[in-house]
Amino acid sequence: MLADILIRNAKIVTSEGITYGGIAINGEKVAALCDTTSLPEAGRTIDAMGKYVLPGVVDPHVHYGVYHSCEEEVHDLSCAAYGGTTTACCFVGLGATAEKGSYQGVFEKWKTIWEQNSVIDAIFHGGMCSEMNIGEVVTNAKRYGITSYKFLMTCKGEEAKIVGGDPVDDGFLWAGFKSIANLGNKGLAMCHAENIDIIYRILPGVRNTGRQDLEAWAEARPGWVETLDVIRAISIAKATGCPLYFVHIHYPDSVDAISKAQAEGVNVIMETCPQYLVLNSSSKIPGPLGKINPPLRDEVSNAKLWEAVRQGMILCVGSDHCSTTKDMAKDLWTAPPGSPGVETLLPIMLSEGVNKGRITLQKLVEVLCTNNAKIFGIYPQKGTLQVGSDADLVIVDLEKKWKLTAASQHYKVSDYTPYEDWDVKGWPILTMVRGHVVMENGKIAAQPGWGRYIPRFSNK
Repeated sequence: MLADILIRNAKIVTSEGITYGGIAINGEKVAALCDTTSLPEAGRTIDAMGKYVLPGVVDPHVHYGVYHSCEEEVHDLSCAAYGGTTTACCFVGLGATAEKGSYQGVFEKWKTIWEQNSVIDAIFHGGMCSEMNIGEVVTNAKRYGITSYKFLMTCKGEEAKIVGGDPVDDGFLWAGFKSIANLGNKGLAMCHAENIDIIYRILPGVRNTGRQDLEAWAEARPGWVETLDVIRAISIAKATGCPLYFVHIHYPDSVDAISKAQAEGVNVIMETCPQYLVLNSSSKIPGPLGKINPPLRDEVSNAKLWEAVRQGMILCVGSDHCSTTKDMAKDLWTAPPGSPGVETLLPIMLSEGVNKGRITLQKLVEVLCTNNAKIFGIYPQKGTLQVGSDADLVIVDLEKKWKLTAASQHYKVSDYTPYEDWDVKGWPILTMVRGHVVMENGKIAAQPGWGRYIPRFSNK
């Protein structure tokens, strides 16, 4: 056997375990996983020097074109390659650029911009922003391969005006869930759960104090309002038979409510994000720069979320990357919520999770790679290292130390990081997408245009 590329002396990590040997790659696919006695010849050999080789990260939660145009945004999302992410699961049709009408006039633009400018692959989540979106779920699946949709349960009143979508009341949820249920287990309703009706009652009183700290934002949107809407969405999902996925779960009571529903047989999944695992309202971040929805909580919540990841209750971890800038975040109460994070997803999980003994490398691969690919319908093409899978992988040096700063990041749009001056241990040194090295030793090694959009629906 002659391979195009051979990675030798590798500790190959999957969700099942760790093996020592090599990976043979032909074209865009994994051709063989070899022990040390049966390594083939290859056109190029990469010596992993005993380091760990993981499947490329599948980031389930990335925003594409919210506060900036897709043309501006796509560069920053390609920066995920520096952090070992090879597939971005991008929300489109949400936020300031929300498309209340049909996706027919805009999908090809989103796809073309991605494929002409990105070095990593992508799937697209739809935004459930209008009655027209509800009516086109099956069409969008067949035509564009979009099978997952985000519902902003906060989209009422003033927030509906900002987002530009129809109000998401219980009737809208019910109709949207029923429509997605027509896709069977291929469809997924994704919910941002926070009860905005109660927030509207609490927030003005906190805002009138003039405070600009992170705790003020947390008080204005208390954690229990997430749990309240989690329970509401689960009830509607049970009634409609719609598979349900909660994005960025951050409050322990919500974890308990979802776990209870799972035990009762409800098809419901939860995701969290690194910021909810390692940051909190006491973190040394200027309030406006730490403004995210839902807000950062406390160290007790951090610890309980780590435990939920470790025990397998939380199946997915994603960045919730949403490019904002310092100029956009001068005042806590008027700044748009969001934070950059696509480039630091894997490094933070390596440093704070694996190297601090909170999770194993196998668990990291589960929540960053394998589970995400399975849940969003691209496994085993993505999310694993096995014969026939796309040759998406990242070599990591668990001993390498790095100081995270805004200056060391590679974004063009975002100019800060919530992890400023953090010392991390564990760093990606090579990223490969479909058999092509796209990042090596801290430099992008591929030309824009290597990335591809991956449809997720087949009529077969």
